Amino acid sequence: MQKFIVNGQYQQLLKQHHFDVGKVLKTAHLPENLFTREQIRLTEPEYYALMNAISQQAPDEQTLMNLATYDGIETFSAPIFAAYCSENGLKCIQRLGRYKQLIGPILYQITQANKSVTITFSSLNNLPIDSKFYLASEFLFLIHLLSKATEQRIVPLQITSTFSDFDEAFVALVGCTPVTSGSNSITFAEETLQLPFITENKTMRDYLMPELNRRLSELDVDDSFSAQVRSALVDLLPAGESAIEDVARKLTISKRTLQRKLKEEQTSFQKQLNSVREMLAKSYLKNTTLSSDEIAYLLGYLEVNSFLRAFSVWTGQSISEYRRKNAQ
Repeated sequence: MQKFIVNGQYQQLLKQHHFDVGKVLKTAHLPENLFTREQIRLTEPEYYALMNAISQQAPDEQTLMNLATYDGIETFSAPIFAAYCSENGLKCIQRLGRYKQLIGPILYQITQANKSVTITFSSLNNLPIDSKFYLASEFLFLIHLLSKATEQRIVPLQITSTFSDFDEAFVALVGCTPVTSGSNSITFAEETLQLPFITENKTMRDYLMPELNRRLSELDVDDSFSAQVRSALVDLLPAGESAIEDVARKLTISKRTLQRKLKEEQTSFQKQLNSVREMLAKSYLKNTTLSSDEIAYLLGYLEVNSFLRAFSVWTGQSISEYRRKNAQ
């Protein structure tokens, strides 16, 4: 059975909200040293057991709501951060749909009809979603993420759930009463998901480590066209946009003009893309504990193996070798 990454920040987050982490892990029948491991991976039943244990050990419902709407959630994991860097809610949800199974046992089925967008949650391993708190957190997480990124209160058109009797605090927070159904879904107006993410570029730069920020500041004083392309790529890559057309659109020029300007500087788009990917990859490896899978997705690779091969070409080293040498 596939295992899912649990961010090590969970321990700190639980402590901030006055949970007894030891009790939570015992209730979930999980190892007491779980959060001390370098990389935490749980099976789907273990994941739901942890969510149910958190729910049982919470002092009140409001604490659970606070957990689900944690204000720094966009930097909690690479997949969430990548989605947060999208240009609007629809692209954010599509990005999450691609990455979600890295950090949770759930699939997003996205359907568009009648000027609305519905996200249906289903189990990755064909198991029932066995945690009401986990499901409620998914609904709250999406609403909170969209609201924060657009700086507007986002209210879904409808929520359906296999669970019933949601708490009043939850209903007040989401803005609608969930309908009991055979599926778990949340529906937004299409125009709501087209609202631009105001924090798109700032978030990317704030998240990156000091070493990378210094490199980016060097780009700011470089008035070459190549620097503009690299700067655009820094913003676009986490959102999964690495094509020359994406950069041309961001710089409001044609693809042909972009190619011509780079050729005048004796370079190419592919060289600039590789340069930015190498810079970002080294920074992530030096300054974070992100896995190869997560880094690959943040760099806009669809397959992890493509990233591993590229990194070997750039450095002559494997990911583990590079990390080991830099740790020393």
